Amino acid sequence: MQALWRTVGRRLFACTPHTAHGLRVGLLRAFGAELSGAVKIRRSVLLDRPWNLTARHLAIFGDHAALRLRERVSVGERCVISQHAVLATEMLDPRTGRERTGPITIGDDCWIAADALVLPGTTIQAGTVVGARALVEGDLPGWTVAVGQPAKGIKARAFVNAPGAGS
Repeated sequence: MQALWRTVGRRLFACTPHTAHGLRVGLLRAFGAELSGAVKIRRSVLLDRPWNLTARHLAIFGDHAALRLRERVSVGERCVISQHAVLATEMLDPRTGRERTGPITIGDDCWIAADALVLPGTTIQAGTVVGARALVEGDLPGWTVAVGQPAKGIKARAFVNAPGAGS
């Protein structure tokens, strides 16, 4: 499956028309991705193992986002993974020199802003905004705005009538 994705699937994915989100979603589903509802994924998104991707209704993946899918990545409803954001389920840990892997879970109504890096084993609770160029390691609580390296919550995020929102 990996060889087929690398030789055929990835090339077909990248050659689709700019607005052909449905075609790309269909191709990813053919390679085992679990995509439900209206998912939008740009043709410049880099992903290596689509069968490890789950995305729910209205999830959006921006230009040049990178999904390193050795483990499962789950993206909730109404989420945005902005341009150049990286979701990495595998990395070489500089502290130990060993490979580190783990799934990434992103709850509903989250925004992973431009150029953010989400490391293996991370859970981002519903409603969280991860600021541009933030580094996320571990878990982030829901309905917060988190920035920095490592990302820390700097304020609460709430919307009137939002599912699970505080106000």
